Amino acid sequence: MVVNFAITDLHAQVAESLKVEWRDRQFDLGPLDVELDNSAAARNGGTLDYDNRRATAEFHVLLRFPEFADTLEALGAGPELTQPVQAVIHSEGGILADHSFRLSGPCDLKPHALLNGETRASVLPGT
Repeated sequence: MVVNFAITDLHAQVAESLKVEWRDRQFDLGPLDVELDNSAAARNGGTLDYDNRRATAEFHVLLRFPEFADTLEALGAGPELTQPVQAVIHSEGGILADHSFRLSGPCDLKPHALLNGETRASVLPGT
């Protein structure tokens, strides 16, 4: 049996501070906020394949670093640096006995003034 589903709401926060190196300096970005991007043209959703016990999903998100954006604004940085990063998460995982699932997979980052072509992101399996 295959069940298609829509992702209609997502709000998450990675409370652990993220650190990045930029122009040979290390910066503390503070927490990361993840929110579903409902403005995306593509559908946010996935499939539950019970015959193979696999779940897959693809959804568009906005990644925000509110503390770092505040710091950049205070320094007079342009708005292109403080805008959220748009991304698409492609994830999959097993369907567990209680019908829950844990998804993980790559995250495609759209071009952004803060990122270079080497920046990578992914969603790691939960515990």
